Amino acid sequence: MRGRDIALAIGGAATAIWIEGARPAQAHAILSESTPREAQIVSGPDLAVGLRFNCRIDARRSRLLLISPDMHGTVLPLLDADAADELRATLTALRHGAYRLHWQVLSVDGHITRGDVSFRVGR
Repeated sequence: MRGRDIALAIGGAATAIWIEGARPAQAHAILSESTPREAQIVSGPDLAVGLRFNCRIDARRSRLLLISPDMHGTVLPLLDADAADELRATLTALRHGAYRLHWQVLSVDGHITRGDVSFRVGR
């Protein structure tokens, strides 16, 4: 009888592992591409911004902040995106210097992720 109990326990654990593995993975949102690219030099003064992630995001609960060369932060109004995995915005009147786009997104799995894309406006 004891051997049967052990076999049932092992079978139950194996079934639980198999069921857990069969569910689709819920990954955090990871930046997969951006315009501008990291460390890119752009001409400005206006620039279209696009950030694409590896999964769907909740754009209404996501934020995009531009940090200027003088370290002043501006929350950017988001444009309607073409896809559920992207954020879009337009930058205007950029001066020469180093900028940073700080993004914060809420992925559909309920997790918040953050990151930065640095770029430079050159001559």
